[in-house]
Amino acid sequence: MHTAQIIQPELILNTQICKENIRQMAGKALASGTLFRPHFKTHQSRGVASWFREVGVTAITVSSLRMAAWFIAAGWKDITVAMPFNLREVSFLEELLPKARIHILIDSVEAVRGLDRRLSMPVGAFLKMDCGYGRSGVGIDDGMAIDRILTAIHQSEHLQFRGFLTHSGHTYHATSREEIVKISLQVAQKMKRLKKRWFRLFPDAIISIGDTPGCSLMDDFSGIDEVRPGNFVFYDLMQENLGSCDRSRIAVAVAAPVLGIYPERNTVIVHCGGVHLSKESIQNSQGVKLFGQVVWLTDSGWQWPAEEIFVTALSQEHGIIQANPGLLRAIQHGALLGIIPVHSCLTVRCFSEYLTTTGERLKIFRP
Repeated sequence: MHTAQIIQPELILNTQICKENIRQMAGKALASGTLFRPHFKTHQSRGVASWFREVGVTAITVSSLRMAAWFIAAGWKDITVAMPFNLREVSFLEELLPKARIHILIDSVEAVRGLDRRLSMPVGAFLKMDCGYGRSGVGIDDGMAIDRILTAIHQSEHLQFRGFLTHSGHTYHATSREEIVKISLQVAQKMKRLKKRWFRLFPDAIISIGDTPGCSLMDDFSGIDEVRPGNFVFYDLMQENLGSCDRSRIAVAVAAPVLGIYPERNTVIVHCGGVHLSKESIQNSQGVKLFGQVVWLTDSGWQWPAEEIFVTALSQEHGIIQANPGLLRAIQHGALLGIIPVHSCLTVRCFSEYLTTTGERLKIFRP
């Protein structure tokens, strides 16, 4: 990578860090005897996907049928679409079923019956469980609802039950590493009990979990059939703030040209706004919103300044950096800074390609 050739905002991907993140998570799953089915919604790249193949990954997770189709075209044949299924897409699903083994999510009797009426061929289905996040899925403790849905699946003509799937998104609201681990272990125990309860009727059913904080901090995945973390491939400031990773494992930054320097108000303006970072934020101890952290870009990646410097405001194209005297002395108009994103998943959605530290350009999926 030659930073001198960067003239506009670019999404920089540190190849070495990214590959090491993949190796570490794949190794933990392998050591636990757990299927590693990574979620590709974070990187959304066929190039990055090929790095997962290097560690033996053959099964993946995506967030839409269109994303599934994009990865099917790259040779991926075992795909879970980790969103409650959209009944309007049954025809599209049936176009894809002859090309790959696809698994969908359901969480109601109505969804089961609606799918069964519309489908003309079998499809694998997971029951989406809500283990405390409160976003989607049937409550893990709602035995009556679970019984009704599983009975409907068992009686259906086209749905083949794969197992129980959950996303413990409430780990993102934890206040310590210990709380993340506690939540993750509680969820795993509940999912194991659920599998055991239904073993006679569905002896091949598996349990699948998927959040990056939990998967990063759990020592092993023993007793869990598959894990589906996604954000771990890059991590970000949010994950560092949670304690899921340290900053050395963050693998993406946005290259941001300096547009203005204002010593009188201790600010620097960069070409890196909401359309580049998204407007996701974290807060510091004083309650100030932070939209990204400044690093020094190099041809081989980036270096972290001795003093922490943050983007404290965003408009559509502009990022406002609260600058310290060292930054004001060190830069000039036309300089290039790196901005570590708060949420790498959303930042990736703002770009159409990566510029890697090895000089490659990797396309990002666009629906």
